[in-house]
Amino acid sequence: MLDIIEKGTTFELSVKSKQETSGTFYFGAGWDNPNGPVDLDIVCAALVDGKLTSQSNFIYFGNKTAPGITLSEDNTTGDGDGDDEDIVIDTSKLASNVDKVVVGLAAYAGADLKSAVNIHFRVCDGDNENAEQIGDIVTSGAESGNTVLVAFTLLKTSTGWVLENNSEFHSKGKGTAAISGFGSLFQ
Repeated sequence: MLDIIEKGTTFELSVKSKQETSGTFYFGAGWDNPNGPVDLDIVCAALVDGKLTSQSNFIYFGNKTAPGITLSEDNTTGDGDGDDEDIVIDTSKLASNVDKVVVGLAAYAGADLKSAVNIHFRVCDGDNENAEQIGDIVTSGAESGNTVLVAFTLLKTSTGWVLENNSEFHSKGKGTAAISGFGSLFQ
């Protein structure tokens, strides 16, 4: 059953998943661009005690992998149907001291996040876009000038991993300023 994960709500991945041992999840980001191309990039930070303690745990188009995390290719327009970018997180391969994984989007080129509509993340129970979709993270509320979205956080609990929809928007500039601005939120 597909769950819609609204802002401020949580979703227990271990309860929804049909995987018996691994905790691998595909997150596909999509958006529409009715006003022309918008280059949004998935950004991700693997946190220790809630902090980004190493640049190697900061995942973006210039650093596409960290233990347990793999980022897809960089879509620079948002054109086409389906997922524009994706990230796969294998919770069983994350460093043991990682207690949170925060995923979002940064406006790299083109317009800001308000110009991109229908921003969402699909949650699939497996390592690819064809795995069963178990959730849809919806975001809204971007204002003019917002260039960074903290979309959701995976939180390590005593019983497994919980996903929380944050849908927090920030103004951090475009391009590399937006990328580094996302990371600066967790230092």
